[in-house]
Amino acid sequence: MATHLFLDFDGTISIGDIGDKLFQTFGSFEPVHSQLIAGEFSVAEYYRRSVALLPEGCTPATLEAFANEQSLDPGFVPLVTWSKRSGIDVTIVSDGFDVYIEPLLRASGQRENVDVACNQLTWNGIAFAPSFPGASESCACFCASCKRNAVITRLGDNDIAIYVGDGSSDSCAVEFADVVFAKGTLAAECTRKGTPHHPYRTLSEVMIILQEKVGKGALRVRRQAVLARKRAFEAE
Repeated sequence: MATHLFLDFDGTISIGDIGDKLFQTFGSFEPVHSQLIAGEFSVAEYYRRSVALLPEGCTPATLEAFANEQSLDPGFVPLVTWSKRSGIDVTIVSDGFDVYIEPLLRASGQRENVDVACNQLTWNGIAFAPSFPGASESCACFCASCKRNAVITRLGDNDIAIYVGDGSSDSCAVEFADVVFAKGTLAAECTRKGTPHHPYRTLSEVMIILQEKVGKGALRVRRQAVLARKRAFEAE
């Protein structure tokens, strides 16, 4: 039995939603974001439209410089360091993009200690094009790439999944996790659905709770999550 820690990126690892800030800074955040929230098109289509609105002067160097100006939760590095030392695999599951996630992970010194599942922005020398390696037609989650599949495909039958998130893109994936940490929109959604979760504000708080659980041997599978994973595998 192995233990896996899954971390959302925007608003969980990062301070604020870097993806939203990217399009607010370089593109045209509105009206496409409001149209997305109103259900006029999918998240993937929102990203296609937003990327198409990036100006000509926006290049990989521009976005890397932007990424390096952003901040991460101070508890991220200690949490990953402790997790790896404790034999817990760490995976970042994000519906954001590699162009800002990768530079920030490298700057943190933790890139080699985490697996990453996220969307991609490819530069053809003239413009960017988005792609969604984790897209799934069998899941109706509020994502371009399915976080549920990023979780369940990394789990063995008796493994324990810990999930930490903050937003709507995490609300599907937590149904398949055994231990959930939630804040913001995700916490409200967990409360509405009756999904057991630990409220948190920072990743330092997450680490303190996990250290206590590991020390007491209190990490256990959640029956509802195991059944949900089984059903998801059958659907795929």
